Amino acid sequence: MRTRAIALLLSLLLTACGPTMHGYALRQPRHDESRRVGEILDPLLMALELPSLRTIGASKGCKIGFAIVRTDRVNVWGSPATAAPCLYFTLLLTEGALKIPRDQLMATIAHELGHLVLRHTPQSDGPTLTVPAERWRAIQAQELEADRFAIALLKQTRIVYRVGSCEAMARFLRRSVPDWYGTTISARMDQAISQRAESADADCASPDVAPLRPTPAAAVP
Repeated sequence: MRTRAIALLLSLLLTACGPTMHGYALRQPRHDESRRVGEILDPLLMALELPSLRTIGASKGCKIGFAIVRTDRVNVWGSPATAAPCLYFTLLLTEGALKIPRDQLMATIAHELGHLVLRHTPQSDGPTLTVPAERWRAIQAQELEADRFAIALLKQTRIVYRVGSCEAMARFLRRSVPDWYGTTISARMDQAISQRAESADADCASPDVAPLRPTPAAAVP
């Protein structure tokens, strides 16, 4: 059921040229990749009181979009619900992300769910060096908010389902510099990620708090 609950995004994208993300081609996930992501995603959905993958798989209604980005670099993206096709949300994972430790992959997926639940404004793919200072601050405020949401969610899944680790959020952030940005990272992005990692460490060490609950409009098309 978990595999069938995650829809093949490529079959839903209407393009003749082939879909891409940051210039990298997308492909359909293999069965083992869908299983791995499903096992990580399911407790996060249930902690948010959203339908489980078993429930979604058994339903004729909305599904979850899922595709793999062809690169060994490590990153994960999410996009909001759509009505046609009917998707709760969409996840895009790089081939590199599927190779990182399970707890770090869970942390970054929880971060993407935070963006979706909190209805953050999708960011452009333009280079960060050209983003004006005011806009940059707004982007980083969203990133910090999604980090904090993810940490609260990971704390809850750890308590209830015995999976996940809030410490993994900071570990993922610290590895994201070489894994995604490499040597091309700007000074302000490097500083922002370092600050986010320090904030994640502090939030993880703080008393447990429940994550924000999604409203129906935020979670379902």
